[in-house]
Amino acid sequence: MVHRKNVQYLVRMAKQRITRSALTCITSLKAKRLIIFLTPGHDFRSGGILSIGSLFQESAALKDIHNATVALCTVPGDPFLLKYTWFENRNYILDLESLLRCCRHLEYLQLHIPEYTVNQVLTWLTRVFPRLRRQVDDIHFNILLQNIDLVRGQNVRGLRQFGMVSCTTAHESYASSETRDALGIPVHRLGCYHGPELFSPLGYKDKLPLLVVSNDEHPLKQLILNKISKAHPQLQIQVIENLSYESYKELIRQAKWCLTFGEGLDSYFTEFVYSGGVSFAVFNSRFFTPAFSKLETVYPSWDVLRDKICRDLSRLDEPIGYNRCWHEAFVLLGGLSGTERFRENLRKFYRAEYTFP
Repeated sequence: MVHRKNVQYLVRMAKQRITRSALTCITSLKAKRLIIFLTPGHDFRSGGILSIGSLFQESAALKDIHNATVALCTVPGDPFLLKYTWFENRNYILDLESLLRCCRHLEYLQLHIPEYTVNQVLTWLTRVFPRLRRQVDDIHFNILLQNIDLVRGQNVRGLRQFGMVSCTTAHESYASSETRDALGIPVHRLGCYHGPELFSPLGYKDKLPLLVVSNDEHPLKQLILNKISKAHPQLQIQVIENLSYESYKELIRQAKWCLTFGEGLDSYFTEFVYSGGVSFAVFNSRFFTPAFSKLETVYPSWDVLRDKICRDLSRLDEPIGYNRCWHEAFVLLGGLSGTERFRENLRKFYRAEYTFP
C-alpha cells in the first residue's frame, strides 16, 4: 500500500513540474536575448541565495538597458526545485536545459554562475556546447564571486573556450586588479543589494539582552559561547537555526549583540548593524577592508576575541558606549553598500563599464 504522505508528495511534485513547464514556455516566448542566473537546487538558508535572488529581480527591472528576458534556473546537476520556501519571494526556478530548448530565436545568452559551481557548469557545457553553439552565437559567462575562498580550485579560465567571461564581486576587499589578474578575466565591483534602508533599527533602550550567533562551524565556537554564558548568565544566547528570513530579521532587530563565526563581513555582521545592534567578529582581510580592523568589536584573532569579548560585552552595555560602537560600524558599512549604489553598479555592468576591464 502506498503511504498517503507519499501520494501527497508525488501529487505536489507533479503540480510543481506542470507549473515549471508553463513558466518555461512563457519565459522563452519570443526571447531573443536571455539573461539567466544560476541558483542552488537546494532549499537551504544562505545569504548567497538571497543575493542571487536580488540580482535576478533588479536585473529584470533593467530591461531598458540590456533588452533581455531574465530568468532564474537551477545549477545543472542540482535537484529539482521550483521555489525557495524560507523567505518570502515570487522567484520561480526553471530548468536550464528545458528553457534553452524552448528558445527558438535566441541571439544572445548571458549566464551568471555562482563561483563554487564553475567546474560543475563546465562539465555541463562540455556535454551540451555543440548544440548550444548551433542555437546561439553570442554567449557571455559571468562569475558571481560572493566568497573569494570558494573560487579556489574552480577552472574559471576554462570557460573562455566557450565564450566571453567576466566576474562581479560582492565584497570591496577583492574587487581589485589583483583579482582580475589572478582570474584572467574582467572584474566588476558590484557589492551587495542590502543597505540600511531595508531595515528598521531599534535603539539601545529598546533592545533585549540577547546575543545572536551565526550557525557557522568553528573549532572555538562552543568554548567561546560557554565562556560568555558563564560570565553573563543573564544574557540569552541564540544560534540562528531553522528560522524564516522574516523571523530572523525581527530577531536581530530586537537583539543587542551578534557574534559571527563566518567570514567576518557577512550578512550576520552587516544586517545586524543595520538593525541597530553591535556585531562582534574576527578581522579577515579577504572580506573586510582595512578600516574595519579599527573597530573595537572586530578582533585581530580568535584568541583575542576569546580573551576580550566578555569584558567588552560588559563595557559596552550602556547607551553612550553602545551607540558609539554601533555608529562607527554603521558609517563604515554605509560607505560600501546600499541599494542605489548596488543598482548603479549593476547598470554599469550591463553597459560593460567594468571596474577592472
